[in-house]
Amino acid sequence: MNKSLTQVFTLLEAVLTIIITGILAGMVAVFIKAPVDSYTDTVRRANLTDAADGALRRIARDIHAALPNSLRSEESPVSNNCVEFLPVVGGGRYRVAPSITGTGDILSFSAVDNSFDVLAGTNLPDFSSGDIYHAVIYNLGILGADAYDASGLKPIRAAIKSTASSSNIELDGSNQFPFESPGKRFQVIPNYSVVYSCDTVSRELIRTTRAITSLQLPSCPESGEGDVLVSNVSTCSFIYTPAVSQRNGLLTMRLGLEKSGESIQLYQEVHVNNVP
Repeated sequence: MNKSLTQVFTLLEAVLTIIITGILAGMVAVFIKAPVDSYTDTVRRANLTDAADGALRRIARDIHAALPNSLRSEESPVSNNCVEFLPVVGGGRYRVAPSITGTGDILSFSAVDNSFDVLAGTNLPDFSSGDIYHAVIYNLGILGADAYDASGLKPIRAAIKSTASSSNIELDGSNQFPFESPGKRFQVIPNYSVVYSCDTVSRELIRTTRAITSLQLPSCPESGEGDVLVSNVSTCSFIYTPAVSQRNGLLTMRLGLEKSGESIQLYQEVHVNNVP
């Protein structure tokens, strides 16, 4: 009889222990849930911030390497969801006077010319790679001096031959550049422009390229084109203010991301060097 009684009390104690443990666990969970949720939200916001900051930094780096006076937006900007520019892949100074030995290929601005010597060239690409490159001198972004428009008798953009080298630029046909550069500089651009745009349908910030054309963007590129820089975009805009003095423009970028109830917004200004 005593043995049975002991077993009953042992079972009762075990049940009470389980119940008390469950109550304590529930109380602890209530107090722990808030800090855990807060930590999870903080990590999620930090990840969104890192993604947005990385995308804006990528755009800023590209803008800093853009051809002066080549930034532009949609033809009739309504949402400011796009910005377009011509990327510079290299450049240098062109020869304007003979060497001390009386030699050298001088670039003429008074008559058509098809080649010139390169002085202090920087990051010039391999012209024999099969890609098409153009030489640009003194782009002002205005009628008659616009790198987007290579038409007319004196275009400021001329295609470079594949036989060109880092010491001498050969043009694909004779060309007469309309204006001399005060700094005697020339830039080399590829055969495309770069477009950053916000796709509000797929909620993506994308980078695309398109053939150089005098026509401005009729609208942002369609969803799915180009490379996706970041997803979960909630707000996005590019506002470009060109400088009246043609010295420095200002690109204002806003980017907001939203995911799983968390959202962040970043604002960044990029000063654009428009000295051609």
